[in-house]
Amino acid sequence: MEYIKAKTIVTKTKNASSWFGIDYNMNIYRWCCHGCIYCDSRSDCYQIQDFDQVRAKENALEIIRNDLRRKVKKGVVGTGSMSDPYHAYEKKHLLTRHALELVDACSALYHRFGS
Repeated sequence: MEYIKAKTIVTKTKNASSWFGIDYNMNIYRWCCHGCIYCDSRSDCYQIQDFDQVRAKENALEIIRNDLRRKVKKGVVGTGSMSDPYHAYEKKHLLTRHALELVDACSALYHRFGS
């Protein structure tokens, strides 16, 4: 697995009602190694080459922490709209697990301090 640069990871969805009720999306990995034939992300409309070569976003947890600190509106965070966040690489790298711990910690702070 290789790493790629990213400026942001937790992004606002355009419309929560059309994105399965989520307000923010968090894609830590790019692409997927499962190769499911029904996966919409593999569609030709996205023009993705080498979809099965998974890449992780460099410094993902630091970027996620910073992204969450900047969010002024609370909301539901979803994972993996273009990749399964629990593929084989997650067992070793635990990026999704630690990212969800960050979301939980920020949520607890938000509820505690109301900001």
